[in-house]
Amino acid sequence: MPDQELLRAHLESGMRAHNQGNIESAKAAYQRALAVAPGHPDALHLLGVALLQLGDTGPALDYLQRAARKLRDDPAVIGNLAHAYFTSGRYAESHAAFRKAGRLDPRNTQFQIGAANSLAMQGKFGAAETLLRKLTARFPLDVLAWLNLGHVVRDQGRADEALACYRRTLELDPHSIDARNSLGNVLHKMQRFEDAEREFLACVRMAPAHLPARCNLASVVIDLGRFGEAADICREIIRIAPGLALSHALLGSALGHQGKMRAALECHRVAAELSPQDSKLVETYASSLTDVGRFSEGSSWFARALTVNPASPSAHQSLGPVLLRHGCFAEGWAEYGYREPRARFREKHPAIALSRTLPPDVSGSHICVLQEQGLGDEIFFLRYAPQLHAAGARITCRASNKLRSLLARVASIGLVLEEKAPPPQADLIMLAGDLPHALSVYPASPLPVIDAGRATVHPRDFPWRAAIFWPRIPPPLALAPLAEQIAGIRLRLAQIGDPPYLGLTWRGGIPPRDQRGVAWTLYKEIDLSLFATALKDFPGTFIALQRKPEAGEIAALSDLVGKQIHDFTDLNEHLEAMLALLALIDEYVGMSNTNMYLRAGAGKTARVLVPCPAEWRWMDEGKTSPWFPGFPIYRQSPRGDWTTALAELKRDLKKSD
Repeated sequence: MPDQELLRAHLESGMRAHNQGNIESAKAAYQRALAVAPGHPDALHLLGVALLQLGDTGPALDYLQRAARKLRDDPAVIGNLAHAYFTSGRYAESHAAFRKAGRLDPRNTQFQIGAANSLAMQGKFGAAETLLRKLTARFPLDVLAWLNLGHVVRDQGRADEALACYRRTLELDPHSIDARNSLGNVLHKMQRFEDAEREFLACVRMAPAHLPARCNLASVVIDLGRFGEAADICREIIRIAPGLALSHALLGSALGHQGKMRAALECHRVAAELSPQDSKLVETYASSLTDVGRFSEGSSWFARALTVNPASPSAHQSLGPVLLRHGCFAEGWAEYGYREPRARFREKHPAIALSRTLPPDVSGSHICVLQEQGLGDEIFFLRYAPQLHAAGARITCRASNKLRSLLARVASIGLVLEEKAPPPQADLIMLAGDLPHALSVYPASPLPVIDAGRATVHPRDFPWRAAIFWPRIPPPLALAPLAEQIAGIRLRLAQIGDPPYLGLTWRGGIPPRDQRGVAWTLYKEIDLSLFATALKDFPGTFIALQRKPEAGEIAALSDLVGKQIHDFTDLNEHLEAMLALLALIDEYVGMSNTNMYLRAGAGKTARVLVPCPAEWRWMDEGKTSPWFPGFPIYRQSPRGDWTTALAELKRDLKKSD
């Protein structure tokens, strides 16, 4: 017969250590108790709990199962067994165990909450919500019930209801970090960035050691465009917890948005190596490698990301532009089907049957092409309309209203509908961005899976690299300016000065403070003082074409170049007049925007400032892009430096006098 006094002493010693938070000492005491009395149910139970808290889930589950066979009606034992099942990912078994514990102790709401969470982890959100709503009705002051109800409705995409649940949780417990952090996350996802920042700041004030809230704060500050501040937040997190992969990735993002691509790459490398099974961090490192020109290595890491999570939408969304930027067009267009605008369109218009492919013979077919992205994208992708028309198809285009009159004069487009019109009856309905894929005659190759142990990747691993710039790319869509607009613009130009006329744009896309879910690569800007260094010696007349310039910008640039810059920015709202202007002026320099597409449509060229990493239309390298023949490109370096590019621009403008 075991020594009962010795057994009791070991158990009491273990429980004292457990209550003091010394789990290792508690574990050792429980093991000594089992040595005295093998199979003792309380010792089995307590050792199982200690192991579970130490993260040793497999042995913990074994001990708790053995304890539960002896203490079948003890709700604490059954509840801890349920928790072990949950931690092991055995959600059906955890649900059954939590339900049994709840029947044994109906007043313990944690068992009911555990059962609901087990259902949610199986994707049974409706059943989980029903259980939690019954619980909040029965126990309206239970904080955890409201918090978990918030999680379940959040995971069903009902953000407003989730906010209400989290706010109710905070009414009951204003110090609930989980509720406030979750509230901030939902606000962030709703793109209410300032509101989210306020909640994350409150979390950090209440619990400075709560690193998830600090990471969330850094993320939302990045989305607000305050990159330097975000970098400082990340560095402080890394000082506290250098092994936290997410903080390194966020620092990489903050640095990348400042044009510090090589510094960003190092951060993303650390993040991917710290958490190699996190497909998001791996794919971000893959993108970062390609941003600095290491395409083969980046492709290898993309393959790894898709091995970890083959269905990752973000990996495919990142990979498509990378492949296109490096000239792998067939492969890039295949991946471009994952783009966010297409996903949003399908979610918003589920009844519209979209096609990404064409039959072998389109002669006599009626094809309706729908706009989905920005004005420049519409013009860009409609370069494929003449090819369809030449093959005998009849084209209807639903276009943005600003472009309707321009596109109505394109011979290959039979009818142009206004942007809100319902699609007509047609043989095929396609999004404009799917036209290149549909018309590609070169089959896409799969992304090669590279051995993770290999340090380098050989070009032979990427046979489709030989397909660069093949087949022939259609030229930009020709757009004819109206004669009356040409006459009016000629008169306006004569009133401001003599030729040569130089149009200027220093920003493209949506500024960071106004971004709401838009890809950051769509925003480009150059500092006015840097821009002015390349412009000073041009002898002609300067014209500002910047869309929505900030107050005082045109005057500031005029001072910097030492010459008046005439304001023609109003033409951005009147694209017929802008097209006429772009057809008439001698030179156009700036960031890529809709005006670049109009300039190409008018049969003219422009000088394009391309930040690093380049948006895919301007390719990863080279002095020109196959999409814009004759457009000289001036590239920012991976270190964020414009010096060489602007010196080249200054020299080329002088040659063009």
